[in-house]
Amino acid sequence: MPLYHRLSVWLTDTYLQDNDMEEEKRSCVLYYIENMLAGAGKILLVLITAALFGIFTETAAMLLSYTVVRQKAFGWHARKSLHCTLVSLLCFVFVPLLLQEVEWNRFLLVGIGLLSLTLSARYAPADTEYNPLVNRKFRRACKIKAVLLNAVFLLISVVLGFNQWFIFGPFLEAIVITPLFYSIMRRSYANYEQYQEC
Repeated sequence: MPLYHRLSVWLTDTYLQDNDMEEEKRSCVLYYIENMLAGAGKILLVLITAALFGIFTETAAMLLSYTVVRQKAFGWHARKSLHCTLVSLLCFVFVPLLLQEVEWNRFLLVGIGLLSLTLSARYAPADTEYNPLVNRKFRRACKIKAVLLNAVFLLISVVLGFNQWFIFGPFLEAIVITPLFYSIMRRSYANYEQYQEC
């Protein structure tokens, strides 16, 4: 039994001692706790690896901005946890490691930020086969919030002297919501179209 699952079972049994909890509800609780623990473990691994390479601040800024925008823009997910971990290390540790010494032109950074904003306005939110976003009002609200969050991080970047990491995080998120990226990864796009909209 994997570590995250054992820990989820222990947390559920210890802190949610509801004998009347239906098995289906208990399974849902276990699923969400297990996913939260796995996500926290990946973030911790990425940040520790970044610290070992001396780029903790860069990775933290990029990861923070990416994660906040992703809460509303959604997007592609790796099919396996190991793949997710490897992609996370590649994107949030090795890309910043390669790009940290590059002198970025302010106009180029603003252009990347505006491109992220445009892609979010066009494609956010992007769903998955396992999480189709069927409700039209919910999708619209997510799109508006994703665009606003992109604008906020672009503004933060400018205020902080054109800090590129607050632009690269939303840009990475903008890439993983595009139909082209879904096509390259051989995943279906606009999965909500297969369902009756709410």
